[in-house]
This record gives sequence, C-alpha cells and structure tokens, in this order.
Amino acid sequence: MLLETIVCGNKSDSIINNINSIVCNFEKNNIRMGMSESIDNNIHFVNVICRDEDYNENIENKFYYYLSEVLYKYTATEFCSKKLENKLKSTYFFLGDDEIKDVKHNCIQTMLKDIPVNDNGIYFINRKNQIIQKINDCIKENHEININGFVTFRTKEIENEFDVIIDKIVENYMVEKEYDEFIKLLKYFVDIQESKIDELNIYVDKYGNYLLKDKYGKDIENKIIEGLCDVKTTGAVSIDDILISGLITLSPKKIIIHSRDNFKNKELIETIEKVFESKVAFCDM
Repeated sequence: MLLETIVCGNKSDSIINNINSIVCNFEKNNIRMGMSESIDNNIHFVNVICRDEDYNENIENKFYYYLSEVLYKYTATEFCSKKLENKLKSTYFFLGDDEIKDVKHNCIQTMLKDIPVNDNGIYFINRKNQIIQKINDCIKENHEININGFVTFRTKEIENEFDVIIDKIVENYMVEKEYDEFIKLLKYFVDIQESKIDELNIYVDKYGNYLLKDKYGKDIENKIIEGLCDVKTTGAVSIDDILISGLITLSPKKIIIHSRDNFKNKELIETIEKVFESKVAFCDM
C-alpha cells in the first residue's frame, strides 16, 4: 500500500532522514514499512509503502501526523533561519539589538524545541498543534506532496500562524521585562529602608487568608496598616499588594513563610523571594 510520495529538491537530506526515522519507528513496533528513493534531474522521489497486511486507517493517520511534524519543523527552521530576524526588526522596531537577540532566541526555542508544559507553554503547544493539523489536512488531500510546492504556496498561511506565536512571545517578553524592573525597584527600596522588625512570620490558612506575626507570636497586621497610612493608592488595592507594600515598609531582617502550599497567588511567593532573597525561609508548620 503506497502511503505517500514525497517530492523534494536537492536540499532534501534532512527531510529524507526524518522520513526514514518515521519508517524505522513503525518497524520497531512491528509495522512493516519501507521506502524507495529515486532521483531525476536532482529531484528526489521518495515512496513510503506499508505492507498490505499491516495497513489500516489508524496506521495511515499516524504516518500523516508524523510527516506533518517533519514538514512543520522544516518550514519553521527555514523561517527562523531566513526570515525571523528581519521580521522582528521591521515589526518590533521599538526593541533594541539585545532585546531582538533575546526575543529571537525565545522564538527559536518555542518553534523548534520542546515546550515546557505550564500555563504559558500550553498556549504555544496548542498553537503549534494547530499548525501541524493544518499541514496534516493539506497533505491528506492526495498521496503525493511536493515539498518545494508546499513551501511556495502554503508558507504564507503558516507564517501567519508564526506571527501569532511571535506576538505572544514579544508580549510575554515585555511583561517579564517590566516585572524584572519592578523587582529591581522593590529591592532598591528594601536596601535603603531601615529594618523596623527582626522577624516577620506569614501564616496562610486553607482559605488563603494571611496572618502576620513577629518572632514573639504577636499579631502585627495593624503595624503594617499604620505604616501604609501615608502611602497614596489609586483604584482597588488587593490584599497581596498590601502585604508586599507592608513588607517593603517594615523591611524585616528575616521573613518566615508558613504553609506555602496554601498560597493562592504563587507569584506572590516568587516576588517575595526575589526581593528579599536570603532573608526568606519556609516552614511547613
């Protein structure tokens, strides 16, 4: 059973090697496949064949998905090596050279490397899978695909998807940069403040409510509020904002965080750690 004929130009080694890897992986799972290659005027013709006894629709769908991944990686590699930097410089002209370098690195990591499965990574995984699905839909239209033709006529559509990924990467980069600047500013305030308390204990109950005590077990929430009386605020102020502001004002020599798993806002712990660094300790009780 002929699964697919892949037609590609003389720069085809990576594609052919990847197709061979797909065939080998099927062979390892006792699915008998083979590939034959012929060359005519520097054009490579690769036929991928599955034994009739082993063929079924599920095998065919798996093969097309793996082939779609190969074509995605080929297209993304071409885009990253030939167009990405110019795209960044023309579209995101407000970024400096070092920032362009950082964003380009983030784009390559996101488009071509394994993406960590976290809140941010899931977005990129979904976008990547959508592109692969579009490629999959395209190559299933018939049993022959011309790589050069695919790149010529389908690249624009795929690059539009890349643009969405790049926009999100730049957005995340700018948010992270603003956060880093915010952390630097808080650290500066801590450095110039005189410490008003030796030790501050932050307790969090199962509902996420905070209880603040000194090293003697005395409730010091009122002390924090008093210290913030002269601070001008605009709009709604969350309890997390009040806590951070209070920590900056008191500038404790030591901060002990109890029952960290009860924190609803995990970023709050991260902020406290980055600002106060070695002054922060944790306790399970």
